[in-house]
Amino acid sequence: MKLRCHPSDFCVDECNSLAVGRTGSFAVYRLKKSGWTTLDVLQKLARDLKLDRRRIHHAGLKDRHAETSQVITIERGPQRDFHFESFSILYQGQAQRAVTAHDIEGNTFSLVVRSVTASERSQAEIYLPVVHSTGLMNYFDDQRFGSYIPGHPFIAEHWIRREYEQALWLMFAEPREEDGRDERQQREILRTHWNQWSQCKQELERSHRRSIVTFLDDRPGDFKGAWERVNADLRGLCLSAFQSYLWNGTVDGLMREQLADESRREMHIVTGPLACPDLVEKQKLGDLWEMQIPLPSARLLKQNDTDPNVLEIVNNGIEKLGWRLEEIKVRTPRDRFFSRGLRSVIVPVNDLSWKVSEDDLFEGRDKLTLKFTLPKGSYATMLIKQIMPAADQD
Repeated sequence: MKLRCHPSDFCVDECNSLAVGRTGSFAVYRLKKSGWTTLDVLQKLARDLKLDRRRIHHAGLKDRHAETSQVITIERGPQRDFHFESFSILYQGQAQRAVTAHDIEGNTFSLVVRSVTASERSQAEIYLPVVHSTGLMNYFDDQRFGSYIPGHPFIAEHWIRREYEQALWLMFAEPREEDGRDERQQREILRTHWNQWSQCKQELERSHRRSIVTFLDDRPGDFKGAWERVNADLRGLCLSAFQSYLWNGTVDGLMREQLADESRREMHIVTGPLACPDLVEKQKLGDLWEMQIPLPSARLLKQNDTDPNVLEIVNNGIEKLGWRLEEIKVRTPRDRFFSRGLRSVIVPVNDLSWKVSEDDLFEGRDKLTLKFTLPKGSYATMLIKQIMPAADQD
């Protein structure tokens, strides 16, 4: 099977409840994009309109490799549309406040899965009704782990241990499988001349990476200061990736404890295998269907409303990964923090429909067209992993 053969094969439409009218100091827009991350679009918008980036707000991060639609707001923003080569920003009206993640009610997905084999089609036809009935395992999927490099610690692990040089190395120098030629060259320069900052500065292209090197050239050895100058949004993504890994690990352990071997199977993501129910009826999932697990961080130890049983589950889960809750905190710089909130272990799949037809791109194969709605923060690709457990996803 193959995903994302064409951007239109993966469409995401954010369902947003922000009240939009004729008054208010925040201009509201519908951002439609393809081939861009949300953060890259907002940075370009701030540069082109000469706006303070802090005036531009978004509710969620949408995938680069998809056609996506989401709401953004700009404080005192222009009341007009903007059109660029790969994205458009369409003016919707005014609001009394900036959009936030709390305004997202969910996301509607339209997916086309291509090059589906006969056995993969059989799997999907068995598991689709089951997932529709019992719900979707709400793990964070690969998209959440863009900053993670297999075989290395998470960047945030070095950050919270105050190992700033190692964090910078992973962020800017360590090679990644998905790097293009230019990015590989830039990383190679740093690996070859690490600590020779004048040489690096001469060879690197003008970029955020080069600005960090310039700082180190002026203040050799001040890796803490250099880390503080790394783009705050990038550092925030590192925290999110590590916290999501800890949450996944907690839920994985919970599933293995509460479901017998014959009632579960494994899915695989970039960080490793994760347990999920097999052909299990909803009632057999018991409390799992209603359970919410908090995002792990040290602040859970200070919250009086945390269920002691749930706190024990989180503690046990992250200890198996080599961490304690009191360690999951940021000391400096304190412009980004680990998130707080509850996340459902299993979520409903609403308005699910599917159709199998002959694939117009891959001769002799089928394509599977899916439409469904998930709560905010849930991953459509997790549904693909659950309905085609033995498939290799390209």
